[in-house]
Amino acid sequence: MPPTTPSSSASPERDYVFNIVWTGDVFTSLRPFVASLVAQSAARFRFVVNYCTPSSIEAMTAYAELNPDRIIEVLDVTDDRMVGHGLALHRALEVRDDGEYFCFVDADIAASKPFVSDFSEILRNYDVLSSGAEVWTDDNVVPENHLGVGIGGRHFYHPNGFVYGCPHLAMYRRAPLLDTMQRWDVHLGTRGDEISDRTAARLDDVGHRYMAYDTAKVVNVLMQFDGYTLCHREHDSLTHIGGMSHYLAPPGNDQRSGEVGEPKWTTFDGMESRASVARFTASMLSELLAGNPAPEVPEGIGDDLDHRLRRVRTTLVDLIGRYGDG
Repeated sequence: MPPTTPSSSASPERDYVFNIVWTGDVFTSLRPFVASLVAQSAARFRFVVNYCTPSSIEAMTAYAELNPDRIIEVLDVTDDRMVGHGLALHRALEVRDDGEYFCFVDADIAASKPFVSDFSEILRNYDVLSSGAEVWTDDNVVPENHLGVGIGGRHFYHPNGFVYGCPHLAMYRRAPLLDTMQRWDVHLGTRGDEISDRTAARLDDVGHRYMAYDTAKVVNVLMQFDGYTLCHREHDSLTHIGGMSHYLAPPGNDQRSGEVGEPKWTTFDGMESRASVARFTASMLSELLAGNPAPEVPEGIGDDLDHRLRRVRTTLVDLIGRYGDG
């Protein structure tokens, strides 16, 4: 299939259906984030259930029934365990066709102003658009020595400027996406260890072979070398906390029972900022949703982390003030 010809006009916001993957009991805490996305757009949304608690599924269903023109479906892609974010999205892509586009957005992204029409205008000239830099880091370039390691969700760029995009908010033209996935036998959840020899050789040839890939990274690389186009753009109306689903519903826990406990990644080197932002955000949500005053930013944490937590605090006070009731 040839590369997409630029569109003469931007698509209406309602043409976009954003898939949101939910795990465990995360919906209970992060519902105001989704309410902000709904309020600040005319797009539609699908809730993708990935091993959630029964009470969470009931809450999602009730929310969808209250917003039937905006939440088009609660789709359960669960088997006997929680699956990776990319695989859950791929299952939604396999069983649902929303027209020209396939889109998704993380559950911990808040919108303070309209954003979809701006992205739609940019997408006129591209096959893929991604966005959603996390609050906890500004380092979005893959380290020079990472070819033998992996490319994470926060890695949007190669040191030479090549754009990997990100798995936090993405808008794909469906036909080019399916074309590349079929050609190289990959999907949105392809991690790296199951790549065919032919596909691995292609990734080696283009200089982007890693041991592991986060959601959609393999597809994004291969689409561009198939002749399709991708751009990554941030939007000043969006705030992405980053890692909240993994923090609130750690993959190692029994999500259907609502088991709690911090994930192992909070102890890993390099995850200190991510863990601190996630802990503070979880505390803020707990207090604000209970009707209590917002916790203050701890003292003595350093200027960089202090700046990030103050941004979180300002965002959440406004978010819960506007959308705390759903």
